[in-house]
Amino acid sequence: MKKRILWISTGGTFSCEKTEKGLSPASDTEFMERITADNSDLSEIADIVLCPLMNTDSTEMNTEMIKQIATEIDKEIRNFDGMIITHGTDTMAYTSALLSVMIENPPVPIVMTGSQKPYFCDNTDARDNFRNAVTAACESELKSVCVVFDSQIFDGLDCYKASSVDYSAFSAYDRKIGVIEKGRVIISDYGRMSKGEYRFSSDICEKIALIKLSPNFDEAIIDCYIKNGTKGFVIEGYGTGGIPKRVIEKLKAAKENNIPSMLITQCKNGGTDLSVYEVGSNALDIGIIDGKKLGAEGALAMMMKKIG
Repeated sequence: MKKRILWISTGGTFSCEKTEKGLSPASDTEFMERITADNSDLSEIADIVLCPLMNTDSTEMNTEMIKQIATEIDKEIRNFDGMIITHGTDTMAYTSALLSVMIENPPVPIVMTGSQKPYFCDNTDARDNFRNAVTAACESELKSVCVVFDSQIFDGLDCYKASSVDYSAFSAYDRKIGVIEKGRVIISDYGRMSKGEYRFSSDICEKIALIKLSPNFDEAIIDCYIKNGTKGFVIEGYGTGGIPKRVIEKLKAAKENNIPSMLITQCKNGGTDLSVYEVGSNALDIGIIDGKKLGAEGALAMMMKKIG
């Protein structure tokens, strides 16, 4: 039985065409129709409905635009068997993470994909990624917000862009949730699938600061953020959760004024465990949240949701 799939297009390299100033997104109904015509055999497994929602370079993606994507998903989620969102790769992990916290327990697959080269370009990865995304969106057991790229399936809350040029552009902070092999979806982590009633809420707080520590970091910057209305912090610390005492003191003062913080690691794998070192325990003592396996994108989304 064929599945009914909604394709939401937002722009990005996937839909880019050459201009005098370089590649620029050209995502519209005509472009999407050209893609479906080029993949006419997919009509055997899916009826693909087109939704040209926006046309933007993903560097311009912002929270309001991500809310627009989420609202469109929520409006249509009961009308389709699965959804595809084509998106630029540069901010895809931020969008997928934020969608993951706004759209809880989706009843159908919500699949993000894109490409490192435009679709109508020599040696592009776009065609394979699109076909894999359709395959994933047709898999009823894949009830999650996920990113499909280079035949890999990543949890939308647990991935990052690892390369600016390689076709294997994305990686997982913790572990991927599956792969696509010979047109089949193979799920390796069912623990990431929906477990409960579908819920949607776009109530998020944009005023969250993401700060990466370095030995020359000036902790007075935290005061500047607070004066500018910041409502929470995600701190990229060292190792398993190292954070200098001078920074802890600033975050303690912020916590006393109801401005919470989450501590994650700058390392791409392994996560944090604030109980290992004294500096981490000191952070726990003042109420800093242990981000554990979350990366920057997921932690930012979680804090936006928590405070929203």
